[in-house]
Amino acid sequence: MHGPGVPGDDAWAVTAVGQSKGVRVSGSARTTEGLRADVAGRPGTGRLDDGAVLRDWLDRAVPALEAAQQRIDSVNVFPVPDGDTGTNVLLTVRGAAEEVAAVPAGAGDGPQVLRALARGALLSARGNSGVILSRYLGGLAGAASGTLPEALRVAAQAAREAVPVPEDGTVLTVAAGVADAAREAADAGADDASALAAGVATGRDGLARVSATHPVLRSARVVDAGACALLVLLDVLAAALAGRAGAVDVGWLTEHARPAGPAPEVDGPERARPGGGVPAGPAAYEVVALLGTADAVAVAGALAGALGSAGDAVAVVPGDGLVTAHVHTPAPVGAAAVLDASGAAWTATVRALLGGVRPVVACTASAAASASLADAGAVVALLPAGTAPAAARDAVRRAAGDAAAGGGPVTVLPGGLLAPGDLDPSWAVVAGVVDDRAVRAATRGEPAEARTTGARA
Repeated sequence: MHGPGVPGDDAWAVTAVGQSKGVRVSGSARTTEGLRADVAGRPGTGRLDDGAVLRDWLDRAVPALEAAQQRIDSVNVFPVPDGDTGTNVLLTVRGAAEEVAAVPAGAGDGPQVLRALARGALLSARGNSGVILSRYLGGLAGAASGTLPEALRVAAQAAREAVPVPEDGTVLTVAAGVADAAREAADAGADDASALAAGVATGRDGLARVSATHPVLRSARVVDAGACALLVLLDVLAAALAGRAGAVDVGWLTEHARPAGPAPEVDGPERARPGGGVPAGPAAYEVVALLGTADAVAVAGALAGALGSAGDAVAVVPGDGLVTAHVHTPAPVGAAAVLDASGAAWTATVRALLGGVRPVVACTASAAASASLADAGAVVALLPAGTAPAAARDAVRRAAGDAAAGGGPVTVLPGGLLAPGDLDPSWAVVAGVVDDRAVRAATRGEPAEARTTGARA
């Protein structure tokens, strides 16, 4: 986490223009050290279902979220104080942007872009905040052909439905408030861009008040990190709808900086509220699973109830043949048992909630082994027996994206679960790591020979 000191205005002015591909999650002074993203807009039709507007939005959203990343991370205390909401939202939106970038541009491409947006966010969703956001974006995409206020309402409701036990005073409340304010502005004659801008302004103005209604946030004296990220994202959308070039200002986050000094303890029943996550400690883990199924809605509905037996902070989102599920659990083996019972093919990433992440991906088919690997600081790619090679490769790529958030090159310990042809040329791969025993040894830093599979063309 980062302290609340605020440099001078010049230190916060950065230029972040253009494409989302290649944007680094951390380590770039160009954006992550700043609180302002100067971006070049494109003329748009002002409609949410216009492909050019959507592309402009996502091209501009990544650098804006990168500029805000550290400040959002620093106020992240709920459902656990792991300081990664800004990072998780950035990774989720970046994945959506890259999926959209793969769609050929052309007149009338709005429906294709919307599908890519929803699918990319679902595939790339990270953490509780990213999974909830992916459901928000899916709802927005599904309702984009109607009025903007209605699309915002549908998106807010979809985000709430991603969480079996919704918590008010969080991004869920702020999303609904933005939709209500946008509808009021539209009813008064505002166009879509102006209506959304009014909604965002209302969300900002009420952010501290809304957050203070949540006991964990009130105790920690911070605003909801997920709400901050959503407001940044929607502010960029308002600019794209208006076809407005120039600065997307995220400097308003400074007024919500975390207070100096140690964070207050959360005492009594507020520490373990329904839906609030298991008490975070050395035995607490985050599991994010991606399931492939022809009946995504039914599988998601079953998981939403069943994962509560394995942990807390449950969020589940169905998509087109896919389900993303998130849970904080004291034992990954319990979450894996629920995923197995779903009947769907699945892979997952596992990490220790508060132990810090090293740039290491450890691959295993054992949920029991994943706990000790995560305790050692690795991001674990949990690949159950029978996982298809393509699914295994994609799961390791997602895990590598998480591991890269800490900076530095990522080392992959394949554990004999990926064939040489399935190894990404950009990964550093440790030779001889062919089973769980070797993966555990390499994760602990015992001597091993590292080799790089090659350079990406």
